[in-house]
Amino acid sequence: MGEPLHNVSPNFKIHPPRSIAVLPVLNETVNLKAPEAFRPVLFNRLTQKGYEIPKGAIIDQKLQERDIREAGQINAVTPKELGEILGTDALLYSTITEFNTTFLLVYASMTVGARFWLVDAKSGEKLWESDHEVKEKKLGLDSRSIQDTLSFAALQSYQPYIEQVVDACMVKLPNGPLYAEKPAGGCLMPGTK
Repeated sequence: MGEPLHNVSPNFKIHPPRSIAVLPVLNETVNLKAPEAFRPVLFNRLTQKGYEIPKGAIIDQKLQERDIREAGQINAVTPKELGEILGTDALLYSTITEFNTTFLLVYASMTVGARFWLVDAKSGEKLWESDHEVKEKKLGLDSRSIQDTLSFAALQSYQPYIEQVVDACMVKLPNGPLYAEKPAGGCLMPGTK
């Protein structure tokens, strides 16, 4: 926990990617829905950062044409081969490391963690990597706070924690070529003028 770990290769500025394929998310947790919750957030954030991002359905279809149907099969293919299959400059690999809720009568916690790394599709070089974990805890010592703790464990959505993890990691990813700064008092979408 604490601050996210980041690493940006010095070669990122020399050969910045224009397009990034968001690969299927590897899941190290028992929650089977975790990958499908993470991936849309990644597409959104990378688009906001100014990169061309092929749609997930297109990426998945091209991978399935090569008999790659699960995230675990991605590592059997080199980054160069994946780049050729997907037609992108870089590949975003992701692994969900934590995605759980713990509830013990008077205590509840929700933990979400992930690791991301961006690889140049031609050279296979790791251009950027980051990992982070978010954990929120609730402790109930009286009947009202026990009820609040139970509600937290039962009703809490993972979505805000997924967004916190992704945002904390993406903050150190350099902006892409389509990124547009927000003018004072207004907002621009990436690539607009």
